[in-house]
Amino acid sequence: MMKRHKGVLWGFLTVLCWSAYNVAAKHGIDTGLSPQALAFLRFAVPGLVVLPVLVVLLMRGGLSGIPLSRLLILILLGGPLFGLIAVSGYVYAPLSHGLLFAPVAVFVSASVLGRVLLHEAVTMRRLKAAALMFAGLAVLVSFDLDGLGATWGQGAALFVLAGMLWGAYTVLLRLWQIPMVEGTLTVASGSALVAVPVLGVAAYPTLSAASPSTVVLQIVMQGGVGGIVSVVALIGAVRSLPVHVAALLPVFTPIMALGIAGFVFGTLPNLAEALGVLIIAVGFVISAGVLPRKMWSQRMPAPHRV
Repeated sequence: MMKRHKGVLWGFLTVLCWSAYNVAAKHGIDTGLSPQALAFLRFAVPGLVVLPVLVVLLMRGGLSGIPLSRLLILILLGGPLFGLIAVSGYVYAPLSHGLLFAPVAVFVSASVLGRVLLHEAVTMRRLKAAALMFAGLAVLVSFDLDGLGATWGQGAALFVLAGMLWGAYTVLLRLWQIPMVEGTLTVASGSALVAVPVLGVAAYPTLSAASPSTVVLQIVMQGGVGGIVSVVALIGAVRSLPVHVAALLPVFTPIMALGIAGFVFGTLPNLAEALGVLIIAVGFVISAGVLPRKMWSQRMPAPHRV
C-alpha cells in the first residue's frame, strides 16, 4: 500500500513536471526567447549538474559503460536535436498541438520500431488506439482550422518529428538494455557537451536580451524541472507503479498543462482542444488495456529506459 501511494505521488510529480516545462517553453517562445535558447537550457543545465556525479561514479567503477557508438546515437535521438525540434514547434503552433501531436508520434513510431527491432506484436488494441488518436488529432485541427493560422502545419510537422525521434530513442534503450540511471547520467552529460558549444552561441542573443527574471524562470523550468526533477520523478514512478498505470501518465499531461496555462495565463482550451484531448486520452487508455480491477495488479518490471 505504501509503495502504491509513493508511486501515485511520483506519477503526479512526473505529469506536473512534463506539463509545467511545456507551458514554460511555449511562454518563453511567446516572450521572445529562441528555440535554441530553450533547448540550450534544457540540456546544458542538467548535463553540467550530473557531470561531476558521472565522473565520480566512473572513478569508482560504478558504471558498466555504454559503447560510444550507442551513446552518440542516443544523444542524437534524445538530446539537443530532439529538444530543439520539439521547442521550435511552438514558434508555429499552439501549446495544445505540442501536447498532443508529439505523444501520438511517440506512440506510433515506438509501436512500429518495436515491431521491427524488438519483434513485439502490433495488437488490434494498439491499432484501434492509434486510429482513435489520429481521429483526435483530426478533431483538434479541423474544428479550429480557421483560427490556427497558416503556420500550424509546420509546427505539427516539427512535433511529429520530435515524437518520432523520442520513439526511436525509447525503443533503442530497450533493445540495448541501457540501465536507467546509467543511461540518464551518460546521455545527460553527453547532451550537455554537445549543447554548450553547438547551441550556446545561437542561444546567447535572446538570453542576453531577456530580463533576468525570464532567464532564471527558464533555467528553473527547462533545466531544473524538465531536465532533472522530471527524470527523477519518472524513475520513481516506473519503479513504483503498475505497468498499466505508468503507461497512462502521458494521458494526464495535456489535461494538466492546459489547466496550468489557463490558471496562470487565463488561456482556456477551446472546444477543439478539449475534444482532441479527450479522444486521444481514450486512445491511450485503450492502448494500455486498463481495466479498473486490474489497474494495480501488475508491477512495472525493472526498467531499462530513461
